[in-house]
Amino acid sequence: MAHAWKNKNLARAFADNGRRALPFGQEQIDIMIRLITAGVSDVRTYVDLGCGDGILSHALLTSFPNAKGVLLDYSEPMLKEANKRLSCYENQQIVYADMSNSDWLNFVIEPVDVVISGFAIHHLTHGRKYELYEEIYNCLASGGMFINMEHVASTSVWGERLFDEIMVDYMYQFMQEQGQNANKRELLEKHMNRPDKEDNILLSVETQSDWLREIGFYDVDCYFKCFEMAIFGGRKQ
Repeated sequence: MAHAWKNKNLARAFADNGRRALPFGQEQIDIMIRLITAGVSDVRTYVDLGCGDGILSHALLTSFPNAKGVLLDYSEPMLKEANKRLSCYENQQIVYADMSNSDWLNFVIEPVDVVISGFAIHHLTHGRKYELYEEIYNCLASGGMFINMEHVASTSVWGERLFDEIMVDYMYQFMQEQGQNANKRELLEKHMNRPDKEDNILLSVETQSDWLREIGFYDVDCYFKCFEMAIFGGRKQ
């Protein structure tokens, strides 16, 4: 499991700047909500795996304010940010849990309507990814939905380069909008040597979608993709 995100400075920097500079960041959240709204008639219960600073749960609760949530993360600094972001919502259980084993299921006492995850599962080994998808399927209620907003593997070095370029371009644009000095060469070097990079264990969205179908999900699809950023998932009968 990743260790870089246990660093409070990295967590704070991502919450303050990194997420806002993410290419199509708001559009990805909008797509997630559109999928959930179309696929689930009423979200009463949900799980947010690797919740980070709680941004996805906050978006879900904006549309389904009465939903009861279990938010899980292994990063204490991120959990602190999530608690602050969701302080105005009731019935939100924000807890420390490590997805590298199945203990997180101890916090899910009944089948849930939705499981969401954002840029977290790619830190797990491929074998553990598959096991986690099985666990997610089993904890969903009939008619439930799983949506994964994720960092996935490119199929070529060319694709990797394009991903790196768009990440730098968006960060450069964001810094300019904030009135900060920015140098693309320096930003590229910083991006290529970012502290969380070694924690990434990327896998193609095609392989992971095939796994979901194999496990039993239906309506499995990649609903959005921009180089190494993807939204994919499926529904349970």
